[in-house]
Amino acid sequence: MTKTPRLIDHIGILVENLEESIVAWEKATGYTFGPIGRYRTERWRDHSDATPHPHDARIAFSAEGPPFIELMEFHGEGTHSAKEGEGFHHFGFLDYPEVESKMAELAEAGIGHDGESLDEGGRPILWFTEKRDLNGIRLEFVAATPQPVVADDGSELAESLVTLPAGWTDQD
Repeated sequence: MTKTPRLIDHIGILVENLEESIVAWEKATGYTFGPIGRYRTERWRDHSDATPHPHDARIAFSAEGPPFIELMEFHGEGTHSAKEGEGFHHFGFLDYPEVESKMAELAEAGIGHDGESLDEGGRPILWFTEKRDLNGIRLEFVAATPQPVVADDGSELAESLVTLPAGWTDQD
């Protein structure tokens, strides 16, 4: 049986200053970026803290794509921290129907994970592979369930203003 590959939805880039990076990327590429949002959850785990804890990452997606460009500002002590340095962070795959089975499949192949957002029941709705297992690059798998994204000021994102991948506009 031949597996049909999933296409890369977006390329994540970690940046120090989101506003400055948006301006630079727009000038360099001609792409436009939607409003700044926040991936805000109380249930994040990564190598910095294995217990679920708050995560509030500022992000912006290009309107052009796929693959879209996701700019993510440094945040916290783990997967999105300044210690990671600016630059390429991950390839993102969206609307993944079986996130947990993909985690198990990759674990069997010797690929770990580092960074996950959990739903209220403790199941992963977004997770990153361990970067050292894939030549210094992470893969991000995002479940087909709504993600906890809000506007930069914490308010609900207006549907008409959203330039985020489908499924990223709802709060948890």
